[in-house]
Amino acid sequence: MGWLDQQVARRLVMLLNLPKSVPLVWNLVWDKRVKWTAKLVFPGAALAYFLLPYDMIPDWIPLLGQLDDLTVMFLLMERFISMIPDYIVNQY
Repeated sequence: MGWLDQQVARRLVMLLNLPKSVPLVWNLVWDKRVKWTAKLVFPGAALAYFLLPYDMIPDWIPLLGQLDDLTVMFLLMERFISMIPDYIVNQY
């Protein structure tokens, strides 16, 4: 697909595989071979985003308010997985 950028295609595949991505992230967080700095990025950034009172789109706006939270979580998961060597990710 010429119109589909490689990064967009990878994100689309990850979105479609979201039910598999959540257990993958869970297993990677508990894997001892994953560096602790990588482990702090995902939970730390997610916790900070959800605890801080600032939001890209306020949650009281129907659908869009929740969609931006899902997008941020999705991007954090993608960043976390990209920080881990492929051989560890492929194991799970």
